[in-house]
Amino acid sequence: MPDTEFNRVLATDCGSTTTKAILIERREDGYRLVARGEAPTTVEAPHEDVTRGVLNAVSELEDLTGLALLEGDDIIRPAEKDRGVDMYLSTSSAGGGLQIMVVGLVRRMTAESAERAALGAGAIVMDVLALDDGREPHERIERMRRLRPDMILISGGVDGGEQRRVVEMTELVAAANPTARLGAKYRLPIIFAGNTDARAAIEETLAEVAELTITDNLRPTMEQENLGPTRQVIQDLFLHHVMAQAPGYSRLVPWTDADIMPTPAAVGSLLRALAQQDGINAVGVD
Repeated sequence: MPDTEFNRVLATDCGSTTTKAILIERREDGYRLVARGEAPTTVEAPHEDVTRGVLNAVSELEDLTGLALLEGDDIIRPAEKDRGVDMYLSTSSAGGGLQIMVVGLVRRMTAESAERAALGAGAIVMDVLALDDGREPHERIERMRRLRPDMILISGGVDGGEQRRVVEMTELVAAANPTARLGAKYRLPIIFAGNTDARAAIEETLAEVAELTITDNLRPTMEQENLGPTRQVIQDLFLHHVMAQAPGYSRLVPWTDADIMPTPAAVGSLLRALAQQDGINAVGVD
């Protein structure tokens, strides 16, 4: 769809407690925020359907603007005079957002890179486990079982380097066999972003207990950090695995004109776009 057709844009953010909706219109002086509505998020009981909160927030926009944005439970598209929008976008941190546990070899190196990748993808890092974190193996296993993350990110070893200890940490994950936070009906997504030489052993170790995704090494050399591929995998898994288990998201996903992003990741993308556009350094505080 050409950019000239985006004359009215609707965006929502499904937060843990509140769903916000904003309406943006193209005016002679550029895009302007027209109105903002909100409603309680409905991902939990008794509604257990995130779309109810979205529809309620959009209904408030209708009251504030006098525009017709909904037809039943459908968002009207495209925009025509006082009806509809040209694009609908959404972010989400409902249900506590995207919660990840990080597992690495060295806390101040590979595990730290993995933590940065997870944070950059918009995740909440529940804990960072490493061989030098001072905990006993049984304590790490108990921690994984108790926290029940949305996914686990495993890193460790430069390409062509350490394998044995990488597999050792992965064996702890297999022994813990943690249950996903949003239910036991699907296998926990686990990402391996470590030494490429260890991939076969990692697959063998986790094949029976997890939905394993292998991506590029986060730290292919001691001096090089490669966070981009892991961030993208995290966001893809968030959309297609984690959100698919959350009440009502299977209905919300087809409504949107772009993939739903974790709220912090979307804010980061906005800041990055602003910085690149204006050639500045930008910091955001929420």
